[in-house]
Amino acid sequence: MTETQGKNYQREKTGDIFIFRTPNFSAERGSVLHSGIFNREFSSALSSLAVAGLAYMVAVIYLRKGLLPHVVFLLTFVPGFLFLRKFVFKEKLMEVLFDRHAGKTEIFIAGMTRRKKDSFPLGNINNVLIEQKKTAVVNPDGVEFVEKISSQHGMPIPGFGEEKIFFLLTLKLNDGTDRLIFADSNMRDVMDAHNEIKEFLKI
Repeated sequence: MTETQGKNYQREKTGDIFIFRTPNFSAERGSVLHSGIFNREFSSALSSLAVAGLAYMVAVIYLRKGLLPHVVFLLTFVPGFLFLRKFVFKEKLMEVLFDRHAGKTEIFIAGMTRRKKDSFPLGNINNVLIEQKKTAVVNPDGVEFVEKISSQHGMPIPGFGEEKIFFLLTLKLNDGTDRLIFADSNMRDVMDAHNEIKEFLKI
C-alpha cells in the first residue's frame, strides 16, 4: 500500500489491482454560506453541544446544582464531538478500483457506508484526460456576508469569494461518456495522478 503524502489523493497498488482514493471528486463550489461558515468540525461541535446541553439540563433537574451537571456536560460533549466527527460527519471519499486480472473498473463512494456508484469493463476506458473548469461565485451577497462575519471575528478566509480554477481528471469511455474521478486546484497533483493511472492502464 502506498499513501501519497501531501496530496489530496491516495493510491494503492497490489499486483494487477490499482486503487485510487480522493475526497476531491467534485468541481462544484457548493453553497457559499455552507462552505464559508459550516464545516465538518463545526457541525460536529454544534450537534454535540446540543446533546450535551440537553444532558446538562436533565442533570440539573435530577441532580440539582453543583459540580456534577458540569461533569455530565463535559463527558457528553467531548466524546460526542469525537464520535460525530469520525462517524457521522466523516469526509466522503471516492474509491476507484482498476482490476487488470478481472478486467473491470468499479467506483465506490465511502462515507458512513460504502456503496458502489458505477462499474464497467476496464477495456471500455479509451483515455485518461485532464480538463480545466472555472467556477464563478453565484452568490455575491453570501460572499459579502461571510467576509463581514469572518473579519469581525478576526478570521479572514484566504481566497474566499474569488473565481476558482479546477483541473479535472476524467476517464473517457468508448461510448463517449466520461467519469470524473479527481478535481483539484493544484495542477501538479492532478498531473501526477494522471500519469500514475495511465501508466497502470498502459494507454
